[in-house]
Order: sequence, then C-alpha cells, then structure tokens
Amino acid sequence: MQNTVFEAICSFFHVMPEGARHLGGGFYGQVFLVELPGNRPVVAKVYRFAGLAGKEAGQLKMLAAHSRLRVPRVFGVAEAGRFHGAYDVLLMEYLEGVNAGDQDVSVIPAEFRARICEQIVDNLIGLHETVHPEGFGPLDAETFYPSWEEYYKPVARSIVKKAHALHEKGQLTEEVLDLFERSIRCFDEIFAGKATRASLIHGDYNTWNILLAPDRSCACAMIDPYGCCWADSEYDLYQLDNANGRDWGLLKRYAEKCPLSPDFAVKRAFYELYTEINHYYDSGVPVIRELVQRQAGALERALAL
Repeated sequence: MQNTVFEAICSFFHVMPEGARHLGGGFYGQVFLVELPGNRPVVAKVYRFAGLAGKEAGQLKMLAAHSRLRVPRVFGVAEAGRFHGAYDVLLMEYLEGVNAGDQDVSVIPAEFRARICEQIVDNLIGLHETVHPEGFGPLDAETFYPSWEEYYKPVARSIVKKAHALHEKGQLTEEVLDLFERSIRCFDEIFAGKATRASLIHGDYNTWNILLAPDRSCACAMIDPYGCCWADSEYDLYQLDNANGRDWGLLKRYAEKCPLSPDFAVKRAFYELYTEINHYYDSGVPVIRELVQRQAGALERALAL
C-alpha cells in the first residue's frame, strides 16, 4: 500500500514524498503519515474498496461545518483510475494529538478528565442539533425520507440478509441468526417511538476517533466518520461506551444533558448488533464470534424487557 500512497501524493501534489509511516487501520483501509518536502505532514488513508474515499471526504466536509472540535481538512481524493495505484486514497490534513481511546483515564487529572468528557459530549450534541429539514438518509441522497423508520427499515432488512450469508459461511451461530429474524419482525414495535429529527451523526463516534492535545488537557479533534448521515441521533450513542468511553463517562453525561428515549435500551442493542454485522459482511473481516455473542445477548435481554 505504501507504493500506492507515494503514487497518490505524486499525482496530487506533484512532489516526491520524503517518507511514510503507518499509523493504523481498520475494517476498510489503512492510514499513513506522509512527509512532504519542507516538513509538511499529510495523512493518506488508503481504502480497500472503491468509492469510500469520496464518501469520507464529503462526510468530513459536512462535519467540519458543524463540529466544535477540529476536523481534518480534505486536500483531495486520488482515485485508483487516475494513477497507477490499485486503491483510492484520501489525502487530508495531519492534526497533532494523542488518541483518546488509548489513554489510561485513571491517571489523567480529574480536572482534565471532566473537561475532556464535556468537550466530547458537547461536540456530539452540537452535531445532533444540526437537523436536516428535508428528512433522513445519506448525505448525498437525491431524495430523503420523511421518517427515520421508513429509511432505516430496508437497511435493517438488508443486514438480516447479510447475517444469513455469514451464517452460511459458518461465522454466525443458529442462535444469533434466529435473533436477527425475531428482532426484524419486532422492528415496528422497537421503533414505535418515532425519531422526529433528522440529525447529523458521525456514525463511528467513539474515543478511538477523538484526539486529545499532547498534554492530555483537552479534546482537540474528531476524525474518521463512517456512515455519517441524517439519522436518529441515538444511532450514534452505543459507540460512546466503546473503547474506554465508559471510563470517561460519555454516555452517562450525554444522557444527563439530553434525556434518552424510553425505548433507548432496545434501540441501542439493535443498532449495535446490526451495525457490527454490517461491517463484518461489507469489509470481509472474519466475525469475532465472542464479541457478537455478547452483542446478541444484549439485544436478547433488551427484547425481553
């Protein structure tokens, strides 16, 4: 992938990079820090699938317009067809900071912990208060849906089909597949509360996607959206407990500031299981069965309430 990064940089900036360092990666791609001549750092995100670089570029631009935390500036998208590389590449601003999800929260001074929690939560609330008057759906949709349920139900049904495909490959148990069938039959009951606002969501808002200042005194940036769209704001919230989010107290603080819907517990469990299975299927990454069993157990318990 490093060759692809160099080709993308040359194609876009018309200079030869002085070096590149791998920063990490996830389901859909890998991230590199590239040094351009003149001590100019640039982040290059290399995607395993076509079209994702352009989607993330649009999401970052939308989020930057409404975020209280900094969002990386997009320099451009180098599509595989425009140069010799085999992958699409997103080129963006490098923001200095440390990953909030990697921190031992207990050793951070209480004053800093409280400030960081407030900043992360207030930033998300600010996004959620950004409402799309035309309705629900992807940012780049040509038409939008008047209700979240009308948009999301076909999405959920498509994920059930993906669960069947993963079961056929031996990656999901019969019990988990049965839970998908039972939960989709309960969709109208689970979502009877009706989300009334088409809120801007990040789609992957956990502490791994928040940067802190190098001295760990404050939150300074938000990165890596996925599935950013106009949605039920509570779709974002299960991620607040991921990584070390519980240690920061993020979901608890969010709920204190923005009361959760009466059916939040079952919606949260539904969103988490369905979204994670969607990621496994779309990325081709093997299912972590122990994790999925825990997520399925949470939905099973929530349905029983």
